[in-house]
Amino acid sequence: MKIDFLETIKAPFFGPEGATVRKRSFRRVMLNAIAYPFSTGIVIYAGLMTFSMVLTNITGFLPQIAKDLYEGQLNTAGSIFLWLFAFFMGGFFAGWCSEREKLLKTRYLHLIPLLAVVLIYAAIAISGQKTENLHPVAFPSMILFTIGVLNAMVSLTTSSLIKASQMTGMVVELGVDVAELFHSEGEKHRLIRREAWLRIVVMCSFIGGAMMSVAIFPIIGTKVFYIPSGIVAGVMLHDLFRY
Repeated sequence: MKIDFLETIKAPFFGPEGATVRKRSFRRVMLNAIAYPFSTGIVIYAGLMTFSMVLTNITGFLPQIAKDLYEGQLNTAGSIFLWLFAFFMGGFFAGWCSEREKLLKTRYLHLIPLLAVVLIYAAIAISGQKTENLHPVAFPSMILFTIGVLNAMVSLTTSSLIKASQMTGMVVELGVDVAELFHSEGEKHRLIRREAWLRIVVMCSFIGGAMMSVAIFPIIGTKVFYIPSGIVAGVMLHDLFRY
């Protein structure tokens, strides 16, 4: 049986009530599912090359905090706590602006966190022309803040179905989806299949962004941050003019 990929993923991802969601809502979901993971793929590899840190999520930091606290290295533990807090603040800032937008019935308040992301990436691209300008604690905190924002924004758009950078959970959930495909039918089967395709799109986008960063970073260094800055700015412009 021939499967139309676009038709498979085009149906909404929000449950039965999503059947009447407009086409522009679908376009927004797909734009975010592609643009944000692609951007974080670029940023995470560039962050690894610049700071020798995997700035994808905070899971790996927790054992390091425990080790530093046990050994009495409070300064190092404090730096890691700052990174955790920056990641938290990114999610909090994006969620707060989105909820205030609903409460105040405004249209563009959710763009403020994205503007912060654009400015931070541009600042890193500019400051990074000289490596000594990149503070080893402050700049990773800024990157983690932006990743927290992007994770929150794509999560809010897709009702927590996907994240921009957390591929570990994405792979596990894809495995669960594939298993459920063998034990479901009808509307449930179609919904699970759509979710599985969306997760694949996100992972491919993330890998594509990382591959671009691998190819370009040795040539232009931290100027590569201009690319995710421009991508997020493009998402903002799309939201500004989509009505």
